[in-house]
Amino acid sequence: MQDDYHVLEVAIRKAGKRAQTLRQSGLSVTTKGRQDFVSQADIAVEDELRQVIRSLFPEDGFLGEESGLTQVINAKNSGVWVIDPIDGTTNYVQGMDYWCVSVAYVKNNEIQMGFVYAPDRDEFFSAKKGQGAYLNGIRLQINDPEKGQELLGLGRSNRRPVQEYCDLILMLDEQNIEYRRFGAGALMLAHVSSGLVHGYFESHLNSWDALAGLLLIEEAGGRITGFLNNDGLLNGNLVWAASPLLWGELHNWLCKKERKSDQASVD
Repeated sequence: MQDDYHVLEVAIRKAGKRAQTLRQSGLSVTTKGRQDFVSQADIAVEDELRQVIRSLFPEDGFLGEESGLTQVINAKNSGVWVIDPIDGTTNYVQGMDYWCVSVAYVKNNEIQMGFVYAPDRDEFFSAKKGQGAYLNGIRLQINDPEKGQELLGLGRSNRRPVQEYCDLILMLDEQNIEYRRFGAGALMLAHVSSGLVHGYFESHLNSWDALAGLLLIEEAGGRITGFLNNDGLLNGNLVWAASPLLWGELHNWLCKKERKSDQASVD
């Protein structure tokens, strides 16, 4: 398994570099929905990773943002690889550096491995359950920020009412908590694990954007929501992930707002 792990890491790095090369040579971009795009590179990178994973782990399932679920699985008993070939496609297409390749492995309804690779930033995050989280080989440890120095990453889902997002912004302003929205949830979650930001919130995130980063945060000592509850693998879920103290503050806000539909995934 260790040799396979190394081969997979090499494949993820290679896929990220291929995305860089494809961008330099020009891209075709298709609109999937409002503020939702897919590029030629998204499809090529996902196909490349799927082939590698199938050769290494032929018994496992595969869930990709572009190709969907490629075989019928029971996610609670079987392994499934969950891939976002390029998270932050808009950033990627526009030539910004804030995008990444995200790969996670789920078995027995738990996240077992997670990788986030940001080629333009030369950042390779990796985590195995129970074995810590790493950035470019250096072990990560999340620390609580000083009061008044908190920085929260945000995302906004079109699947949820915009008022939820507005309420959160108002609450953060009232508590003098700074926030940023960079347009790549998987990479922002990874940056919680490294301390670049101290937490991340999004009212709905798909599993291919969330799982790798959530494991990174948990393995680095942060707190996360139970994303896989309520069939989060296939349907997505709410995300709260942060340093322990900040997570508690956000959790309390959620409880006060009594979002009953999301409560099961927070507890």
